Amino acid sequence: MDFFDENKVTPHLGIRVQKISTDSRTIQTEDGNDYEFDKLLLATGGKPIVPPIPGTDKEGVSTLKYLEDAERIYNFKGTKAVVVGAGTVGVEASISLKRRGLKVSLLEQLGQVLPNVFDEEASIIIRKIIEDKGIEVITGEQVVQFKGDSHIRTVVTDKREIECDMVVLACGVRPAIELGQKAGIGIGSSGGLRVDGQMMTSLPDIYGAGDVAETYDISRDMDGINAIWPCAVEQGRIAGLNMVGQKTRYAGSIRMNSIGNFIGLPAVSMGIISVHGHEFQEIKRKAKDTYRKIVLRDGRIVGAILVGQTQKAGLYTTLLRKKVDVSNHVPLLMSDRVNFADLMPLIKENEGKFTEIQYRELMTNCLQ
Repeated sequence: MDFFDENKVTPHLGIRVQKISTDSRTIQTEDGNDYEFDKLLLATGGKPIVPPIPGTDKEGVSTLKYLEDAERIYNFKGTKAVVVGAGTVGVEASISLKRRGLKVSLLEQLGQVLPNVFDEEASIIIRKIIEDKGIEVITGEQVVQFKGDSHIRTVVTDKREIECDMVVLACGVRPAIELGQKAGIGIGSSGGLRVDGQMMTSLPDIYGAGDVAETYDISRDMDGINAIWPCAVEQGRIAGLNMVGQKTRYAGSIRMNSIGNFIGLPAVSMGIISVHGHEFQEIKRKAKDTYRKIVLRDGRIVGAILVGQTQKAGLYTTLLRKKVDVSNHVPLLMSDRVNFADLMPLIKENEGKFTEIQYRELMTNCLQ
């Protein structure tokens, strides 16, 4: 039994919803059918950003977001590839293309790889690993043109021209809000559908979840979009519970990234990774091929980076989510090993914040 049968869901795959009619409480699809709803969830996700650069329409140029994008790139012919954008998708695409035997150049207009995931110190470690795999990494250069007749032949930056047979655009995603926006749903300051603590949009009985929704960010203490799979799953669960009448509040999300699976070195980041302003404090510890940093605001962890040794990721996540004041325990949290007995003073100070399940999670995290 597949997912749809098991959950008694009637799928309509490959059919685009083109309009939401709030008066009649119906949706209209491109094949001309109308479907009534009592409750509606918009989980339209995000769509890839195509930068306004001349030549993006040439053959051999593709975004990488959907399965058909991956299939298109897989079927590209040639020996030289350029990947534009050194975020997680761009880095992973570069490594995959290199493993296929292509010569790969990875371009990033900002000054480091993974600029939205790691700070400069962590990025330096990771960049070396990428370069050691034989990938040319170019940062601090902006692409200004894709040249060729009908097919891509070169990528022109503000400093050089690179020959290639294919280009992968990994320039990020933006929330796919068009359907909700046309229906009159309010848009948040980050460009996503604005939802409340129960994942309901500004229109009654219409909910939003996943990459399209703007929700409360725990580390930043403000609304934002954390477009990662775990957040989407939890938001969908909370929205579903509220849609069937089980009032449940979404606690909020944390931006988290883990890239160890494809670079060969464990590396994790969460929350706020780079700070400006006197209200933040950064504590760092660096050794050969390992790096650890926690970011504090008012004594609470609001962000962390771990490269090479990621065992404390679960512990940091729990303390961040529970907004625990750790100002008297920083040396312990930055040490190489922490056991549950060491954490007992911190837990006793904040015992009202932890459930029994969270106690067990803390114990498990200390044993890792």
